[in-house]
Amino acid sequence: MNLATVLAATATNPDARVHSRGDRYVVIDDLLPDADFEATADAFTRIRLKPVLSTIDPMYDGFAYRGGEDKQRLAHTDDEAPRWQRAVKEQIGVHLGLLAAPGRAENLSLTFSAWGYPAGSRLSWHNDAGAGRIGAYVYFTHRTWDTDWGGGLALIDEESRADAADGAALVHSATHPALVLPRPNRLIVFRAHTMHAVQRVDATAGDRLRRTYTGFITEDTP
Repeated sequence: MNLATVLAATATNPDARVHSRGDRYVVIDDLLPDADFEATADAFTRIRLKPVLSTIDPMYDGFAYRGGEDKQRLAHTDDEAPRWQRAVKEQIGVHLGLLAAPGRAENLSLTFSAWGYPAGSRLSWHNDAGAGRIGAYVYFTHRTWDTDWGGGLALIDEESRADAADGAALVHSATHPALVLPRPNRLIVFRAHTMHAVQRVDATAGDRLRRTYTGFITEDTP
């Protein structure tokens, strides 16, 4: 089901484009038109973020800032919803095949949270398995970013193995990680059971946060 075909007016930028893709992920650039992205970036700065420790490796990952949490049906879109939420839903609907869920939009839900990663923070390798998750997304909402500031999303484009949590074992993976840089207005959608990590944000980022909206695509249970 292509959600973009059932909405009265799509929120996705007509000039949005697929930057790159793998078997288990897709990277979409220029998700929103410039004016909508500016409004989204501005709205993000007004969200009340609270510091939270990493659930993967709280000792070495450090803390990030989190704000808001919502869950919506993927196939239901409120015309009053923020443009970024509508565009993310549209693109997930377009790429359900990537998530091994073609034609199943009516049975899926989507979560929404705002995240800010400060200098010194990272998120260790993990695969988002469990809790009915079939995939996840990351949408970058900072206005500017420099490659030297780190914060890239690394993915291993294969189904995670039983020893996935062992960082030493990942060194011997047959697949090299793909590194997706934190380009503003960029959306990444990827399948669950895909190993991924957030690179540590470098000290040169200063007081700038790696800002994203992030969430999971889940299968609803009767």
